[in-house]
Amino acid sequence: MRDPSVCLDKLRQLAKTGSGDPRKAAAKIVHDFAGDAKKKDLRQRHQRLEDTLLAGKWTIVPSAYLDEHSRWLAALESACAECNA
Repeated sequence: MRDPSVCLDKLRQLAKTGSGDPRKAAAKIVHDFAGDAKKKDLRQRHQRLEDTLLAGKWTIVPSAYLDEHSRWLAALESACAECNA
C-alpha cells in the first residue's frame, strides 16, 4: 500500500461501512501504510490527510450524512495523530 490515495480510500471506506469508533482502525491503516512506504510517500500522505481534515471540518453536511461525516473526521483525526507519533 505505497500510494497515499490508497491509504485515504481505505479510511473513507472505514468511515462509510464501519460502526462504532473508527479511531483504532484508522491508526492501524496509517501504521500499515508507513511500514512499507518511502519517506516521500509518508510526507505526501501526511499532507493530504491534514488538508482533507481541514476541509472536512469546514464542510457543511446535510443531517442525513452527519454520522458518516463524523466518523470520517474521527478517522482523519486519528490518522493525523498517528502520522505525528
